[in-house]
Amino acid sequence: MSVTEDEKNPEFFRKDFASMADYFSPAIKSLQDFLGIGSKEVLYQLGAIFGQKMGEKYKSMEPKQMLEELSTIWEKMEIGRLNVEKSDPLTILVSDCRVCGQLPGTGGMYHCAFHEGFFQSLLTARFGGRVALVQQTNFEGIAGTWCRRFVADVKV
Repeated sequence: MSVTEDEKNPEFFRKDFASMADYFSPAIKSLQDFLGIGSKEVLYQLGAIFGQKMGEKYKSMEPKQMLEELSTIWEKMEIGRLNVEKSDPLTILVSDCRVCGQLPGTGGMYHCAFHEGFFQSLLTARFGGRVALVQQTNFEGIAGTWCRRFVADVKV
């Protein structure tokens, strides 16, 4: 199989991820069923990869500054809004999220494995040890569609 010049460019796959996922989804679904790997685990691992890479990119920043930068990135890239509600323990609110909003047709919330993997990996990399992270849904305040709170056992 020959590789085109576009395919040699790392940007090619990043820009083409959605069509690749759509194309491979029947095969991925079959493999998931065969191996007993749920979508939650796949999304967690995807988030963990992104979190690790983000941690590497911002390893020279103080954790508080890094989270402020992430907040800007989330809005700029239209991923959603990311706010630090508390610094001790670190409490992060993700709202209007395009990754883990309400699943179409379900009418309810679900556990966002992508952000859980992302923050778990990012914070573990930044703090140099396993960080415990708990996700809360259906909480008071701006609870509802497209909103998650993550509480970690670290402070910034």
